[in-house]
Amino acid sequence: MSIHTRSFGTTSKGEQATLFSITNQNGVVLELTDYGAIWVSTKIPTKNGVTDVILGLDSAGNYEPSKGHLGGVIGRNANRISNAAFTLDGTKYQLEVTGTDPVLNIHSGPNCYDRRMWDATILEKENAVRFTLNSPDGDQGFPGNLTLHVTYVLTEDNTVKLIYDGISDAKTLLNITNHVYFNLNGHDSGTVWKHLLHVDSTRITETKSGLPTGTLLPVAGTKYDLTSMKEVEHEFDDNWCKEPHHILDKARITCIGDKSGIRMDVYTDLPGVQIYTGNGLNVPNGKHGTSYAKGDGICFETQYYVDAINIDSPEFDKPILEANTPFHTETWYKFSTSEK
Repeated sequence: MSIHTRSFGTTSKGEQATLFSITNQNGVVLELTDYGAIWVSTKIPTKNGVTDVILGLDSAGNYEPSKGHLGGVIGRNANRISNAAFTLDGTKYQLEVTGTDPVLNIHSGPNCYDRRMWDATILEKENAVRFTLNSPDGDQGFPGNLTLHVTYVLTEDNTVKLIYDGISDAKTLLNITNHVYFNLNGHDSGTVWKHLLHVDSTRITETKSGLPTGTLLPVAGTKYDLTSMKEVEHEFDDNWCKEPHHILDKARITCIGDKSGIRMDVYTDLPGVQIYTGNGLNVPNGKHGTSYAKGDGICFETQYYVDAINIDSPEFDKPILEANTPFHTETWYKFSTSEK
């Protein structure tokens, strides 16, 4: 096990970014940066060489103007909030409108967490790096002074664990995810349309114009039925429901690269997962001269259901963090290979 660092370029503000490389005994390498607490790469040794399964960029300066939130930590609230507003204890909080058809806020933008420098702490014994961000009261329109920690751990069984901890001095919303794009054939291998995918979920949230209606729909007989392993052949930007909620008990998603044989199992204690097939992906300056386009990566954004704060339904758990109450959630990505 080892952790090494090197320069990862400079932001437009003159901030010096660092790349952290964590290696385990199997030769798997996890790379992260303190700019945006971004997941930059994961390199998996196979009999055909090393495969980097994460879409990313070569420097912090490249990430700064880039769209798509590649590998970034998203908060305070991931995904969409209708009318760019919500109410807590009778007080309405207005966020910036970042979409107008319909009116909404997405990923708490435009001042997103993955466009900020985070403090970093190397945890040698845990084979981990912990990133810390202080988000003041009123930041992005949300109440409460929030301290957020995101810890990336690389285990000896080739699992990347994302551990989120936080605390706020006032009641607030907190719905954190990572917007990492995977291509298990390799970040530069083209589309994910022939990847194999299994999702242990029998319902999705019904949406209209990308916002939930409050109804949960069965997947049976639809393109969303991934209860048995199928090829990825449809565009998705939808939330699957995990049942029961808030239990980190077993892999809920399995994805396999059809060419590489690299397998990824996803575990989470959050209620849902937004599966996004990079439908709007347009990154001309990806790693090592690669360009990324529609369908070149797939995201598994573990989360509370979209717009849950504004949905009056007992099945939509609310991403509310009470004042001075510790927040903790974990999502794990376990990699293995069945050589092709």
